[in-house]
Amino acid sequence: MADLDFTTPTGLATYLASTPYASTSIETISGGHTAFLYRVVLKEPLKETGEKTVVVKHSLEFAAQSIIEIANGGSGPGGITLSVERMDFEHEALELVASNPALSTVVRVPRVHAYDRNTRTIVMSDVAPCQLLSTVLQEADDELIARIGHALGDFMGQFHKWTSLPEQAGVRKRFLENETSRKDVLLIRWQLAIAAAKKYGLEREWMEKMQQEGLVDANSGGSVICMADFWFDNILVSTTGDLQIYIVDWETVRTARPELDVAHFTTAAYTLEHVYKPIPLMREFFKAYKTHMDLDETHMATYGGRDMLSFGVIQPWVRHRDEGVKQPIAQLGLELLEAAHTGDKEALKKNPVLADMY
Repeated sequence: MADLDFTTPTGLATYLASTPYASTSIETISGGHTAFLYRVVLKEPLKETGEKTVVVKHSLEFAAQSIIEIANGGSGPGGITLSVERMDFEHEALELVASNPALSTVVRVPRVHAYDRNTRTIVMSDVAPCQLLSTVLQEADDELIARIGHALGDFMGQFHKWTSLPEQAGVRKRFLENETSRKDVLLIRWQLAIAAAKKYGLEREWMEKMQQEGLVDANSGGSVICMADFWFDNILVSTTGDLQIYIVDWETVRTARPELDVAHFTTAAYTLEHVYKPIPLMREFFKAYKTHMDLDETHMATYGGRDMLSFGVIQPWVRHRDEGVKQPIAQLGLELLEAAHTGDKEALKKNPVLADMY
C-alpha cells in the first residue's frame, strides 16, 4: 500500500479494489484546500445502508492547495507542511458529533464508514445532492435563510455547551493535541491578517504583539471543542426534501474558546452581505446560539478582526472583486482589532460586523 498514489483516482481505485468500497468509477471533487477528495461509485451497494456512492478523503503531509497561494491569486499544490495526524482528529471529530444525535435533527456530519489510520484515508457517506451554503444564501428567500441561521446557531451552541461539560475533559485534552490547527493554521491566519493590514495601509505596531499573545493563548486551549474552520464553504445544504445541513472538513478541530467558531462564521456572513444584500442569517444564528452559550465581546472582536483581514478579503465571493470592495472589509477588521486592543466596548457595538450579536 505504501507505493500507491492516493492523489489520483487510479491509485485510489487500486487501494479500494480489495475493500467493500471497490469502485466502478471515481471522480475528483473540487473544493478541498488541504486534502484530496473523491466521489466513488461502488461496484456493489453497501450492505448496511444500501448506499451506491461514498466520498473518500485522503491527506498527505502538505496542503493540496495552499491558502497563501489563494491569497496571492494562484492555485495548485501548495508548500504548507501540515501534519497527516490532522486526519486522525477529523475522524475523531466526526465520530464525536455523530455520537450525540440530540445535538440537532437538521445539522449533522457525514457518516464515517471506515478510516485507515495507516494511509490517512477516510470513507464517508455521500451527502449529495447539496449546495454550498454560500450559494444557497445568494439564492434563498429570507424565510429559508432564517431557518438555516437558527439551525446552525442551535447546533453550534449545543455542541459548544456539550463539549464544555466536566465529563468531556478527556475529549478537550485530546483535541488540544491538534498542533496543526493550534500552531500552523493559526499562525497562517495571523500572517494573512498582518499582510492584508500592510497591503491596505492599516498596519499598527501592536499587531505583532497581539499575534504572539494569540498564539500563546491558543496553547492553553479553551472551554469547548471548536470546529475551527466554520465558514460557508464547509457547510453543505441538501437540495432535496426537508432541510438538512452538513458540516464537513473537521481536520482543524481543536480545543479553544467558542468565539473562534462564531467569529469566523460571523465574518463570512458580513462579507457576503457586503457584496450582495442584507440577510437574516446572523440575527437568527445569535438568537439560537445564545440560548446555550455566552460570548466574550473582546474575544469576538479579536478573532473577528483577524478573520476580516485574513479571510474577509479573499473569500470566494470577494477575492476577484476590485479593491473598492475589499478596502472597507479590511478597514472594519482593523477597527475590531483596535477596539479589542483598547478595550473600547462602544466601538465594538457600533461595528456592523458584530451588530447582530447585540
